[in-house]
Amino acid sequence: MTGFLAWNALSQTASQWISQGQSALAAQDVVDANADFAQALALSPTNETANAFYATTRLLLLPSQPAGSNFLTRIGLPLPGRDIYDWTSMLPTDVNKVPLAPAGVDANEFTAQLRTNVLPTVSGAISNLAVITDNNFILNLSSSETSREAQTVDYGDLKLIQAELYGAEYVIYLLNAQNLNAQLTDLRTLYSSGKLTAGQVLADYPQLFTFATTNDLQAALAAFSNGVNAYMIASDFIRSRPAGETRLFNLDQATATDEGDFRLTLQDLENSLIIGPQWLAIEPNQAVDMSSQFTGETSWRSLLPKFDGNGIELGSFPDLTFGGLVYGLTAEQVEGGLSRYLAMLPVGATPELAPGKIVNLSFTTIPGHYYALQDSTNLTAWQTMLNFTATNLVTPLTDVLSSAGHFYRLRDDTGYFAFSGVVLDQNSGLPISGAEVQSEDDGATSYTDSNGQFNLVTTVSTDWFDDSLAISAVGYTTANEIFYPCGFYSGLYIYLSP
Repeated sequence: MTGFLAWNALSQTASQWISQGQSALAAQDVVDANADFAQALALSPTNETANAFYATTRLLLLPSQPAGSNFLTRIGLPLPGRDIYDWTSMLPTDVNKVPLAPAGVDANEFTAQLRTNVLPTVSGAISNLAVITDNNFILNLSSSETSREAQTVDYGDLKLIQAELYGAEYVIYLLNAQNLNAQLTDLRTLYSSGKLTAGQVLADYPQLFTFATTNDLQAALAAFSNGVNAYMIASDFIRSRPAGETRLFNLDQATATDEGDFRLTLQDLENSLIIGPQWLAIEPNQAVDMSSQFTGETSWRSLLPKFDGNGIELGSFPDLTFGGLVYGLTAEQVEGGLSRYLAMLPVGATPELAPGKIVNLSFTTIPGHYYALQDSTNLTAWQTMLNFTATNLVTPLTDVLSSAGHFYRLRDDTGYFAFSGVVLDQNSGLPISGAEVQSEDDGATSYTDSNGQFNLVTTVSTDWFDDSLAISAVGYTTANEIFYPCGFYSGLYIYLSP
C-alpha cells in the first residue's frame, strides 16, 4: 500500500499538485498547501503559478515554523490563538492594559530573529516571484482561497509584492547593522516608574544605535536598488491597465499625483547611488545622496539631537545633512517639521546683566511659533511676562529686574491639528468635490477640490484635547470623525454615504 501511495504521488503532474494545493488553501490548510506547491516546483521549477503560490504560502507559514513559533513563545505570545486567519494571541498586559516585558529578552533578539529566520524566507519568496516574467500572467483566487473576497492577481500585483519584499530585505539588513542592545524589562521598569524617556534610554545605553556590524550594508544597498527597479516595473504596469480593470493593487486616481511624486523621489535616490548627489525633482532646493547610508561611516546615534526627557532641544541637531543623505534642509524646516510630532524645547543662553538692571535674554525658537516668556522667583510659581510669535531661529528678549533671584523660561504655546486627505463616495469610491470639512473645535473650514482632496489646519489649546471634523456635501449624509492628540494627520480617506 505504501509503495502504491508513493507511486501515485510521483505520477501527479505539476498542475495536479497546484490544484491540490489550492484545495488545501481553500480548507485553510497552509502547511499542506505549501507542501503541494513545493511538489509542483520539484516537477516544474519554472511554473509561474506554482512559484506565485509557493512564495505566498512560505511567508504565511513563518509564525508556525519552529524558529518563528519558538520566538513568539519567548516574547510571551500564547500559543492558542496563533491562527493567521483569525489571530487572537496577544501579549499579556498589566491591570492598565500595558504589555508586560518578557523576562531576559533583549531588543537585539528581534533583529536577530529577522536576520536569521525571516530574511531567508523573504529572499526565497523574492526568488520565486522573479521566475514570473510573463506580462500576461493572471491568477484567479476564490473567496475560499483568500478567506475574504475573490481576487484576480496579475503580473503588476506580483511585481509590487516583490518590491515590498525587497523593501523588507533592505530594512532587515539595516536594522541588523544597528546596536539595539536594550533589555525590555529595564525599559518596562522605566515606563512603570514614569521615567521612560528618550533622554533616559540614551543615557542608560551609551552604545544604542551605534554600529553592531557593517557587513550587511552592501546587501542593504542591493535590496534597495532591486526594490526600486521592481516598483518601477509594477507602477508602469498598473498605470497602463485598461480603465475599470480591478486587480489586487489598483491606482487610486485621487492619489495618483502623490504616487507620481513617490516614483520621482525613488528614481532620484537610485540615481544618487549611480552618479552621485541628485537634486530632488519634487524639492528643487534639496539634494539627496543615498550612498552615504551604506558606507558605515555615520551611525544613527551620531545624528541624534540632544534630548531633555522626550523633548528635543532646539538648535542641537549635529548635522542637518544627516550624514550626507540630504542637502538643503534648514534648521527651520527640520525643527519646524518635527514640532508637529514632538516637543521642541527652546534653549536659553546665559542671561547678561546690562546697566539699568536690564537683563538681556536669548532663546532658540522656531519661526512662526507662538511663545510665552515667563519668570519666577522660586521655580514653582511662574507668571507670563510677554507673548510673541517668533520670526527667527534665535530670539533676543529683555527684562528689567525689580528684585534679585529671577528665573526665566520660554514656553511654546503653539497648538494645532493639521489634516489632509480625500473625501470619497462610499458606494462608487469616486472623489467628491466641494465637500465641506469643518472643525467643530474652532470652526476652521476647508473645501475639497476636483479630486476630493482637502487641507485643514485648526488651532487647539496647549492641553492637546481631541478635535472633531464634520464632513458634509450636498446629497450625502454628514460624517463626524474624532481625532486624538497627534497634531498631524495626512492621507486620510473619508467616505460619505449618499
